[in-house]
Formats: sequence, C-alpha cells, structure tokens
Amino acid sequence: MAAQIQHTKQVIKFNWPVVSGLLLITAIPGIPAIFIVALVLLGSGAVAGASDVINAQYFATPAAILTHASAGALFFLMMPWQFSPRMRVCRPTLHKVGGQLVVVSGCVMAISGVWMHLMLTPNELGGRFVSLLIMSVAICGAFCAAIAHVKKGRITQHKKWMIRAAALALAAITPLFTGALLQLVFSAWEGVYETLLAFHHNYDRLIAMVINLVIVEVIIRQKSISQPSTLALSE
Repeated sequence: MAAQIQHTKQVIKFNWPVVSGLLLITAIPGIPAIFIVALVLLGSGAVAGASDVINAQYFATPAAILTHASAGALFFLMMPWQFSPRMRVCRPTLHKVGGQLVVVSGCVMAISGVWMHLMLTPNELGGRFVSLLIMSVAICGAFCAAIAHVKKGRITQHKKWMIRAAALALAAITPLFTGALLQLVFSAWEGVYETLLAFHHNYDRLIAMVINLVIVEVIIRQKSISQPSTLALSE
C-alpha cells in the first residue's frame, strides 16, 4: 500500500509552477491585508505613525476593513493550493476543507468589499462602485455555481466554475498590471492619458474581469481538448 501511494505521488504532479505563481501574485494583496488587520487590531495609538501608513478611517470604522482584510488574507493564502492535483488526489480531506474555506472566505471578501466601500466612501456611487458591485455578485455567483455542480456530482463542471471564481477574485489584482501598462504606453500623451486613467479608475475591475475570464476560458478549452479529465481545482 505504501509503495502504491508513493507511486501515485510520483505520477501525479504537484503543479508547483501554478501554485507558486499564484502564491506570488496573491501575496500582493495578502501581505498588506495581514499588516492592516494587525495595525487595526492594535489601534491607532499602539504603533507610532500607524495612521500615516494606512487610511485613518480604518480605525474609526474597523468592522468592515477587518472583515474584508481577514477574509481576503485567508482566501489568497488558501486558494493557490487548490490547483495542486497531487493534493486533491493524495490529500482529499485537506483539499476539501481547503476548498470550503476558499468558498466561504471568497464570498465574505466579495460582500465585505461592497460594505467597506459604503462605509469609507458612501458618496462615491458611480462607475467604480457599480464595477465593484458587479464583481462581487459575479464572484459569489461563480462559487454558488461551483457548489451546485459538486452537489450533483458534476466534478468537471465544478472545477471549471471554481477556476472562474478564482479568476474573478483575482480581478482585484489585475488593475495593478493594466494600470502600469496604461502608464507605460500612454503617459507621454497627457490629454489622452488623463482620459484613459479616469476611465480605468472607474471601470478597472470590469476590464480585469474580462481579461481574466478570457484567459481562463482559453486555458479551460485547451485542457478540455488535450486532457479532459485533468482540470485540477477543488472538489
């Protein structure tokens, strides 16, 4: 039995390139989230200059930021490991529990993002808020679809929807890259750049959702053609 398990581990890849790449990407919001939670819990006077490092409003209305940052940190720390085929096969219980944490924390993160916006900037209800609302609904909807499929035993469809949900959640990070690209390409044209920057500020999440979903749909299609049974997200 031990030899068989060892052979299984050797045959099924851990998928380190994807897992480590996602860990690196998710460290962008994950590490600051942990830092913010720690500072808010300690209070504005506990660490000298803390109010200068993060938004002082976080200390005045801590519930929203604590909920959002805690859920976000948990999501971005747990989600990359769901892409490991070896963990899914060799550690099914750990994989399942991890997947449940990803779903719960992902939905809480999405909903509390809207809550945090309303608490911190209640008067900003334009394109940026609408984009946030659409993204939050899309994340929760994708996770709900994934859960519905797994309950009916449709594992392949479940995996696809979990991949889409992760892509939608990562749309919170993608604007960092699209914003940098925008500056790199158009910063020399001041009028054009300012117009595009304003548009990007209001609708960067929608742009990011489209980009991320196009990428994952291409990946899903390629995997379905070449390896129809090896999509490796959570069960």
